[in-house]
Amino acid sequence: MEETTNKNNAISIVILGIVSAFLAIPAFIFLYKYFPSVEFTLNEKIIRLDHIILFMALYFVLYYLLKKLKLIVYILVFGGVLTFTIANFTEFYTFTNLKHDYSSFLYDLSNNSISQNFLNRELKFRQEDRLRGSIDYKNIEVRNYAVNIANSNFEKERHFSSRLKWVHYFSIFKTINENWNYVYDPLQEEYYSKASETLKQLEFDGQFKGDCDDHSIMMAACIKAVGGEVRLVRTTVTMKDGTEVGHLYPEVKFGDSKDLENVVYLIKTIYFPKVTKGKTIHYYQDPKGFIWLNFDYNDKYPGNKYQSDVRNSEIEL
Repeated sequence: MEETTNKNNAISIVILGIVSAFLAIPAFIFLYKYFPSVEFTLNEKIIRLDHIILFMALYFVLYYLLKKLKLIVYILVFGGVLTFTIANFTEFYTFTNLKHDYSSFLYDLSNNSISQNFLNRELKFRQEDRLRGSIDYKNIEVRNYAVNIANSNFEKERHFSSRLKWVHYFSIFKTINENWNYVYDPLQEEYYSKASETLKQLEFDGQFKGDCDDHSIMMAACIKAVGGEVRLVRTTVTMKDGTEVGHLYPEVKFGDSKDLENVVYLIKTIYFPKVTKGKTIHYYQDPKGFIWLNFDYNDKYPGNKYQSDVRNSEIEL
């Protein structure tokens, strides 16, 4: 009799463990984004200690509740299932969203993203006042254009992103990037085209024209117009013949390291899967831990490869 009782207890413990783990997974996927980041590096691989702590805490709490407070757990589980069912049918949070959140969490960043190491020279930013004056994002035509192109792409896929702003940034990048044509400045002159001035070029043939400064100004103005945080970075690019040329490009803020998994997953699998196939997402993590993506024009997706690992100077707008 005692042997049978011990066997039943062992089976009960195993079942409770499996059910606790099963319930902990969706709770973890929903909560891990809001849990403070705790990480360390082991053999050049980042270990997310906060993930381990949160999951284990959820697991043991659920295990205890299942063992001691079965009725309360049944009520909570029933309430959770009912809430999720309502959220699914009202399309507030669907089964597809849960699937993509789970896929995002399991997404392997090691082969899909690169934290760029830079030489920060911290020089004074040249022509800062002229550049800021050219980014006239409060101009009514620039503002109207920005909000329109922010919603002109990814309409069917926007619900996959936990933050609507990200979708707006992606859509702005896509529209400007696909319609940009490089044109040099006047000889031996630095010409800064205001965003409102560049916008008028669409009246001729629906295309933008200008150099890296003009592109950075236009991109920054549109991102700022929809509530984004953007910075301009001056760098030096070494050409194939060994000559060095100055370059300016925009970076857009996408949150902290906890958001990185989701951002890379969205770019690679949802919003830019074809143009990112076989490529990596490049980003800069500033001293405060915030993630900035490269919005330069040298490729067809946000987070494309930096043209240089030198940061001569930068301004946050």
